[in-house]
Amino acid sequence: MSTLHSDSEPDVSLATAVVPVAGEADLVPVVRRSWRGVWLRAMSLAALVVVWFIASLFFDESVLPGPIRVFGTLVQNLGDSETYFHLWTTVYRVVAGMIIAVAFGLIIGLAMGLSKFGEEFLDSWVLVAFTVPSVVYGILAILWFGLNDLAAIVAIGVTAVPAVAINMWQGVKAIDLSLVRMGQAFHFSRGAILRKLVVPQVIPYLLAALRYALGLSWKIATVVELIGLSSGVGYQLSYWFGLFNMTQVLAWTILFTIVLLLIEFLILKPTEHWLTRWRPSMQN
Repeated sequence: MSTLHSDSEPDVSLATAVVPVAGEADLVPVVRRSWRGVWLRAMSLAALVVVWFIASLFFDESVLPGPIRVFGTLVQNLGDSETYFHLWTTVYRVVAGMIIAVAFGLIIGLAMGLSKFGEEFLDSWVLVAFTVPSVVYGILAILWFGLNDLAAIVAIGVTAVPAVAINMWQGVKAIDLSLVRMGQAFHFSRGAILRKLVVPQVIPYLLAALRYALGLSWKIATVVELIGLSSGVGYQLSYWFGLFNMTQVLAWTILFTIVLLLIEFLILKPTEHWLTRWRPSMQN
C-alpha cells in the first residue's frame, strides 16, 4: 500500500537532492590588498631584465647594450631638466589626443550600437578608418596643420577614434536586454535603467577602449614626433637614432614605458576597480 504525502507534510527527501550553490560570500572575497600580484609582476619584470642581460652578452653595445648601462643612462637623463620638457610634451599630446578619441568614439559607438541605421551607415567608415596605417594620419596632419602640437593631437585623436568606437559599439550590442526589461517591469525610470543597468554593462568595454587607445596614442605620438616635430620623446628617439646611440634609444623607450605603466596602475586600474566594484570576483 503506497503512502501519500499530505499538503501539510512537505517531502523532505527532495531537499536532500538540491545541489548547494555558491553564495555571495563565495563569489565576492573580502576586500584586501593582495601583494601576491605585486610580487608576481615584480618577478616577471626581473626575469625580463635577466633575459635582456644574458642576451646583451652576445651582442655589441651598439646593437644591444646591457640593462645596467641603459638604466645608468636613464638616471643621468632624469637629472637633466630638458628630459622632463620632452616627456611632458609627449604626455600632453597623448592625453589631448585621447580626449578627442574618447569623445568622438563614444558618440560614434553609441550611435552604431543603439541605431540600426547608425550601424549600417557608419560601420564601413569605422572599419576603413581602423585599417588605415597610423603613419598616414600623421603625415596628413602635418601637411594640414604644420609642424606643431595641433598636428600631433589631431593625428592621435583620429587614429584612436575607431578603436574606441568599435569597443563601444560591441559593448552596447552586448547589453543584457533581459535586465532592462526587468527594470521596466519594476517601473524603473529611464534614468535609473540607464544609470543602474545599462552604464555598468558598458563600462568594461569603455575601459578596454581606453587601454587600447592609450597604447595606440603613444605609438602615433612617437611616429608624428619622429616625422617632423622638434620636441617630445619621439624626437629624442629620432635624434639618438641619427647618432646610432642605441643606449639612449632604449633609455628613452623605457622612460616612457614607465610613464605608461604608472598611468595604468595609478589611474586606470584604481578607476576600473571602483567603477566595476559591483561585479563578483571568481578569482581565488
